[in-house]
Amino acid sequence: MSDTIVSDTIVDGMDLEKLEAFRKSLKNRPVTLGLEAMGIWEGHSGRCTVHIAPYRFGDQRIERLTRHYTIAYGGWREVEEAIGFVGPSDRAEAVEMALGALAACVTTAIAFNAPRHEIKLEGIEIKISCNLDPSVLFEVKRPESHTTISNITTEVKIKGNVTDEQLKTVERLVHHSPVFGLIEYAHKIESSVGRA
Repeated sequence: MSDTIVSDTIVDGMDLEKLEAFRKSLKNRPVTLGLEAMGIWEGHSGRCTVHIAPYRFGDQRIERLTRHYTIAYGGWREVEEAIGFVGPSDRAEAVEMALGALAACVTTAIAFNAPRHEIKLEGIEIKISCNLDPSVLFEVKRPESHTTISNITTEVKIKGNVTDEQLKTVERLVHHSPVFGLIEYAHKIESSVGRA
């Protein structure tokens, strides 16, 4: 006989009772997550390394070595060759990483909330795509022309025995993704430039 306790409130690796308690606490005591990323130029045009580590959970700053992530950004070999880079490489490009973040966040928004709506997930596949005109990046167009990123599409495929009504719920959940909101709605960004 096993000493392991199995609860019927644990679905897809999440304790639904704790989730509901957290959701209720957000109504009475909203929590803000303070997020940050730092980009360091590598001395080669178009390439940088981004570091992601500490964050804030309400008033608590959390910093653990296991949360230190380093991501090398750049571009595509063919594009780097076309614009004259010496030693072209293939790296993840920033807009692609934003699309990846959108895919991850939409997946999370669905997975967090599906069990509460009695949607049994067997899998989620999300494809995010867009068209990018680099004219603003190279100062051919002005910054207000950032609409050069066009045809942003999100395709969500749910595996499992789901009803049409449940698919409508999933479609609604897509819009609860914070990264979806970051991209879909206009946000004011404060900028400052100084000496290091």
